[in-house]
Amino acid sequence: MSKDKALQEHWLRRFVAIVIDWIIIWIPLWMISWIISLGFFSFWFIGSTGIVFFVYCTFFEYIIGGTLGKMLMRLKVVAISGKIDVAQALMRNVSKIFWPLLLLDFIIGMAIDTQDPRQKWTDQIARTSVMLH
Repeated sequence: MSKDKALQEHWLRRFVAIVIDWIIIWIPLWMISWIISLGFFSFWFIGSTGIVFFVYCTFFEYIIGGTLGKMLMRLKVVAISGKIDVAQALMRNVSKIFWPLLLLDFIIGMAIDTQDPRQKWTDQIARTSVMLH
């Protein structure tokens, strides 16, 4: 990956897309938490952000092939064969419930030598990939 500029750009696009999506989820949940006086570090806020992020990503990737962040970065989630189904969307997004798992998912995906270097680990399990759209 260190010499492949296209692959570096791909992973950078994925990173920027996930930051955009996280902001889309985080701001409304933070506002709700602030309005009902739960605080930024409340159990509700911390637990709900991961779950809502997981649901948001799964829903949009199943319905339209990508989240708002992915669309802005011109990326699309695809199944290796056929159309992405609900099980594949759920599997590839499960690591988004807790951010350390997501980080591990990306690290393992980049470390494992596969035929498709654009896959994070859960993409490999779900038989999905993210490509430039």
